[in-house]
Amino acid sequence: MTFQRRLLRELDRLLPGGQWRVVQERPWFSLTFSGVQMTLACTPAPGRGPQEVAAILEAHEFTLPGRIVADIAVEEADGGLVVVLLVLEG
Repeated sequence: MTFQRRLLRELDRLLPGGQWRVVQERPWFSLTFSGVQMTLACTPAPGRGPQEVAAILEAHEFTLPGRIVADIAVEEADGGLVVVLLVLEG
């Protein structure tokens, strides 16, 4: 299973009732790390706003073998949320 599919399954379990899809994925590099920046669209379960989703995501330890979720940003957009994750290779 790809790490993208594993990530989406983990998000489904973490925030049940929401719908997730990958909008954009691009390589990310620094002098010492490499990884991917993923932009996800989320339609959260009714009653869940961006602050609640952001707090849940920021407190969660993702289980992506060989990868680390290093940064998370959550914004409202078009009646849903946009979630940007920086996932580094371990």
